[in-house]
Amino acid sequence: MSDAEEDLVHLARLLADGRRDDATALLRRALRRIVRRRPDLSADSKKALGRLSGESPVRSAEGIVPLPLPVDDESRLPLLLEESPHTPELPPVWPNGVGDALEQLVVERENEDRLIAGGATPTRTVLFVGPPGVGKTLAARWLAWRLGRRLLTLDLAAVMSSLLGRTGGNVRTVLNYARGSSSVLLLDEFDAIAKKRGDHTEVGELKRLVTVLLQSVDDWPATGLLVAATNHPELLDPAVWRRFERIVTFPVPSMSELEELAQRHLATTQSSHDPEVPGLVASLMKGSSFADFDRLAMHARRTAILCDQDFDHALVTQAIAMLSSSDTDRRLEAARHLLKRGVSQRRASELTGLSRDTIRKHIVSPRRPERTTQ
Repeated sequence: MSDAEEDLVHLARLLADGRRDDATALLRRALRRIVRRRPDLSADSKKALGRLSGESPVRSAEGIVPLPLPVDDESRLPLLLEESPHTPELPPVWPNGVGDALEQLVVERENEDRLIAGGATPTRTVLFVGPPGVGKTLAARWLAWRLGRRLLTLDLAAVMSSLLGRTGGNVRTVLNYARGSSSVLLLDEFDAIAKKRGDHTEVGELKRLVTVLLQSVDDWPATGLLVAATNHPELLDPAVWRRFERIVTFPVPSMSELEELAQRHLATTQSSHDPEVPGLVASLMKGSSFADFDRLAMHARRTAILCDQDFDHALVTQAIAMLSSSDTDRRLEAARHLLKRGVSQRRASELTGLSRDTIRKHIVSPRRPERTTQ
């Protein structure tokens, strides 16, 4: 049986089952094959692909031109921020378990035909949960890059209006636009629009908005991927958790992950570096987020260029400077990890700004609590 015949059989089965979104996904893949194999049908196939994606059939030198982004009726500001997929400057370092979950999403999209043939579909909706700076937005960008799709991000500043009805209308406009596209839609700060409906401080319009939002998550088409991200999972409506097909938790990076990130930053420079530097910097940065580390590395890179320093020296210097503004407990924790790495008490004192007596008192020979006699 040819590809076209197999597609026709699958298409008939999907339509008979009422699975229109899956049928649309199958049609899109079939049309992409026709574009590659049949130059005589390429123009009509691209036009049909644009219409199936909710895109305008208007042409440019690059092909189909997407419909203009939706805007707020009053301010005329775009409701969505658009990014084209681009290669990350550095290979991301994912917290434990996150990398596997993201790769699974990519593998599913790369094997849509097999999934549909087996009566399944790729994951359509995923919720990212974790504190600020741990890689949630980066993960959405990375997914868009791996899937070769543009990233659409809800612009809360433009969407939120002093007129509650307009806020709800803006969110609906964004969802309707994104549903007709095969893009990756990122709803960042999801808790701002999906708050608990039992919250008595919220008015009826926002509660109705949450209901509409959850219905959209339920019905999201298989042609696209909806990614929601939140720093405050405790604020989300309880119904949110069972609506998303997958939930990925982003923890604070571990020491080994910070060390790996340091190695990747150092590998971008041509000069050699002390092999102890990645572990040393990781110890000084313990408890920091990936975003904190990236900011530190960029500051160190600027310093190294302007002051004609080695990047590894600038990186350590900047990490020490950041640690010096921390409280005593944070510096003691850093000193503890430095000693575990074999750093001398004297060097740990220099790096953390703690006296050697303080290090000995709290780390080397901590005073045990006195026993009370009965």
